[in-house]
Amino acid sequence: MMHRFASARAGFTPADLAFMESLLAGGGSSAVLTSLCEDPDALDAILDLKEIHRSLLESPVALPVSASLYFYVLVRHAFLDGGIDHRGLADYVAGVLVEKLDARPDPRPGTMPGWVTHAVDFVSVIQSAHGVLRFHLQVAAGDQFLVLTGLYPEFLDRRAERRGAPGSDFYESFARIAYRNAADHPGIAAPMRELLGLLSETFPAARRSLNRMSDRCFF
Repeated sequence: MMHRFASARAGFTPADLAFMESLLAGGGSSAVLTSLCEDPDALDAILDLKEIHRSLLESPVALPVSASLYFYVLVRHAFLDGGIDHRGLADYVAGVLVEKLDARPDPRPGTMPGWVTHAVDFVSVIQSAHGVLRFHLQVAAGDQFLVLTGLYPEFLDRRAERRGAPGSDFYESFARIAYRNAADHPGIAAPMRELLGLLSETFPAARRSLNRMSDRCFF
């Protein structure tokens, strides 16, 4: 089954590499660092450095980096702090954030993205869908409520208080079930099954990590 999975690392740019070089070359040859970054293992180690994370958080000026690098590093370090040491999971979640937040047209504080829908909307279409379409909808549901519970839990809880709608705990459960059902879908590749299953299992910890990241970065 073909499914394009979100990946922040697939969106890294030459400017991202130049940014890391400027931080770590220390006056040495940038060609050395470039060759390291072309090695996946070396790039993994570089992206895990505290210096990279700290620079993205503390820089007083606009950074010349892509949203892909920014969110990957923030998610990866947030997950590490939360006890989740799985680069593929950080890559996927950061990729979802890039795609979702890039679609947000209104920058005013408190304005919700146009992609926000209620769980009932997903339930109705998932129940009537079959085969590959059902799988895609389950992944989409998990992705949506991963972002909402991770970055906008206050919005969900305020809506619950004012309108009697479900709160963030309900949507966490909904997302976990959606990912679990997608992982159990017949015919999907083993790596995809593993990632979706891991998302379901670690969702509470992942959500808390994103909550802390959101609080720190003022999303």
